[in-house]
Amino acid sequence: MFFPHLMNIKSSDLVLEIGPGAYPYWRSDCCADIFDESSQVDHTQFGGGELNTKGKPLFKIERGKLPFKDGSFDYIICSHVFEHVSISDLPQLVSEIKRVGNRAYIEFPRPLYDYIYDFEVHLNLLDIVDGEIICLDKKKTNLSMMKKFTEYSLSLRKRDLFSIDAYFPGTVAVGLEFAGDIPLRIVESEQEFWEKVFSNSYVLRRPSVGWQIANKMHPKRILKTIAGEKSKDFFSTRLI
Repeated sequence: MFFPHLMNIKSSDLVLEIGPGAYPYWRSDCCADIFDESSQVDHTQFGGGELNTKGKPLFKIERGKLPFKDGSFDYIICSHVFEHVSISDLPQLVSEIKRVGNRAYIEFPRPLYDYIYDFEVHLNLLDIVDGEIICLDKKKTNLSMMKKFTEYSLSLRKRDLFSIDAYFPGTVAVGLEFAGDIPLRIVESEQEFWEKVFSNSYVLRRPSVGWQIANKMHPKRILKTIAGEKSKDFFSTRLI
């Protein structure tokens, strides 16, 4: 099940993807990550595979700073990154996204996903409420009390007997396009977090079926002239 897309990217837009993992979006022109291809990292950080930009230039994020000048990009894609970032570093990430890009699409797992699987590489619970990103440090939750349930859920997932991804895809992730400000609220308690989430009037939306299909195909097969064809030299004037 998919929902109307929110990635309003023009053919002329220059697009940066932050944290591409093993499956970068076909429309991103270059990527940025705190890791590079030689980094020895748990593959669950990258969606189960090795870091792979599929030929798109990759730039290193150092000390939380994107290595680009202000306003270098028309659009930024930051998909399934916020849950991996220390909650103390999230405000800087949001600030950097706003600094280098005009618009941004941000996506992350919905909280129920982590209540079922509780992946160790996920550090935060997140949701979007009335256009605001709500975030809670997982260390401030009672997820540890659900350890047996989590282990059982993961065992079923590994054996392909049950997966929330397959049966309840609408609970897996939430995404929204932001222009200008990116409201971020860090809450201090599990009760406050759920009070916010349960008051949610936001309609769950993710990229369209067309986007999902295109994203699984090699970038050279789709819109070759505008996606994934720019070299590192192309971005040299935008680097800090």
